[in-house]
Amino acid sequence: MPCGGCDPLVTAMTARRRWILAAVAAVAVVLAMRATVFAGADGPSVEEFCDEFAHLLLIDELSLAVNSNDDASTREALERTARQFADAADAAPVEIQPDVRLLADLTAALSDAIADTDSRETFDRAAALIAAQDPYLETQDAAAQRVVDFVTRHCIAAPG
Repeated sequence: MPCGGCDPLVTAMTARRRWILAAVAAVAVVLAMRATVFAGADGPSVEEFCDEFAHLLLIDELSLAVNSNDDASTREALERTARQFADAADAAPVEIQPDVRLLADLTAALSDAIADTDSRETFDRAAALIAAQDPYLETQDAAAQRVVDFVTRHCIAAPG
């Protein structure tokens, strides 16, 4: 029994976040070498977005270490991730901004659902999380894939 007292919904959300992190895990390491690609003068630079996105990955990675049974830490970690996702959306080039904004809005909605419920009320929290995610169900996977593709193309330095 890997996690005796863990909430199955929180565990499923953690697994989904880990999948997204795994898809772009190399980004944080490679970004330390600094991307040199810039967008045109009419929008945020790709470099700025890549830096914000790398910071998001680091913050989200730290939140995975939070004990889901520690309600205050869980709330704080998700709120911090939501704020950084909003910063990444603000820095996103026009090409990818709608997708990053959608994922930032989803993260903010999940953070609000956690903040508005008590961890001891498992059913209420699960219902709030499902309700928060519902408006994004049809679009979140495609948006996440486009963001991963963009990050892979523009934020990971080519070998060499």
